[in-house]
Amino acid sequence: MVATSGHATKRVKLPLAIVGASTRAAAASAARAGFTPLAADLFADADLRAIATATRIAPYPVGLLDWLRTLAPPAWFYTGALENYPQLVDQMAWIAPLWGNPGEVLERVRSPWELAHALGSAGLLFPEIRSTADNLPTPGEWLLKHMHSASGSGVKVWNAVECARSKASPTSTRSESTFPQTGMPPNSAFFQRRIDGTPCSAVFVAAEGSANLLGVSRQLIGEPWLGTHGFHFAGAIGPWPLANSAHQALVKLGNLLASQFELLGLFGVDFILAGNDVWTIEVNPRYTASVEIVERFTGTNALALHAAAFGSPPPAAPPAIIPTNAFHGKAILYARREIVLAESFARRALEEATRTPWPTLADIPPAGTRIAAGRPVLSLFAAANAPEEVEQRLRSRAAKLEQELNTNH
Repeated sequence: MVATSGHATKRVKLPLAIVGASTRAAAASAARAGFTPLAADLFADADLRAIATATRIAPYPVGLLDWLRTLAPPAWFYTGALENYPQLVDQMAWIAPLWGNPGEVLERVRSPWELAHALGSAGLLFPEIRSTADNLPTPGEWLLKHMHSASGSGVKVWNAVECARSKASPTSTRSESTFPQTGMPPNSAFFQRRIDGTPCSAVFVAAEGSANLLGVSRQLIGEPWLGTHGFHFAGAIGPWPLANSAHQALVKLGNLLASQFELLGLFGVDFILAGNDVWTIEVNPRYTASVEIVERFTGTNALALHAAAFGSPPPAAPPAIIPTNAFHGKAILYARREIVLAESFARRALEEATRTPWPTLADIPPAGTRIAAGRPVLSLFAAANAPEEVEQRLRSRAAKLEQELNTNH
């Protein structure tokens, strides 16, 4: 958008509303692309407030409706885990133009049954799925998953213990408290054969029925050194090296998802790299947590590409950012016990979180925030010229931060 007065030309930043469980990374990308971010999420962290008009939504996610009605922005899009609320997404799309995938697309692409059929028909790999535990072996060959999970929450290895729990409570395989951070409603479970290999994520941008593969990262899942366990997402390191056959499988997958499921804009695919085989696990049809790592190792502005997919290029061309290191990583530090964020720590962390172009810390809660055990505290970043060195730097920094948090709370 350009406003002209006499001989002077002034670029006017376009407001862009962003919603989801955590919007900081997307808001930062939008700001670098020249938009004015208007963000609503579960945290309204201090570094988000430094770059955007931020609102903490309660009740979440239904409170987003009134928030969006009040703003009536020119456009909006969502991050995780709004894809689990297709009806809410459609309601919000009536209020303001959506730069994202509508409810019908979400329901289809989030269905493991539709994915299994589409990928199998195209010769792409998708783990076997079942709707019941009948005749399933119990030594850990299958995973118990939920239709509306997020960030690995609720995923469990199907074993004798889970089998016994299922028999004790056959009509309830989870409770609402399983996902308190997202307020997800109870829903049905399914079973997916477990694939051994490296958990990875691919980031795509889709337009006009085809997709462009932007980058691939290795996922950090349930890392004890970050205070988490199980299948919880805890970060990413990229770019992750791929054989040509695996790269071609991902290109084929992205184009299939864009054409057959009508995906548009940014989306992610979680997959297991088993040797050179790509096993798709699920599709995240929106801005994902791995996008900001892809931006760091490619220098690409993902939000500029996302906006262009909806026919709205950003108000100004994003500045070119040439990566200074070949590999980049992000890790999410979880609290091992309840802590209260000290003012001195929060102040120093916010200084690191507002560095440009790339912060070394992010998702900084305000001073005095009480963080329960098992909940995310903040995100940290590292870069190096080898992926192993990136992980080592993340591990070292996480240990130092944890010690400081426990000393100064």
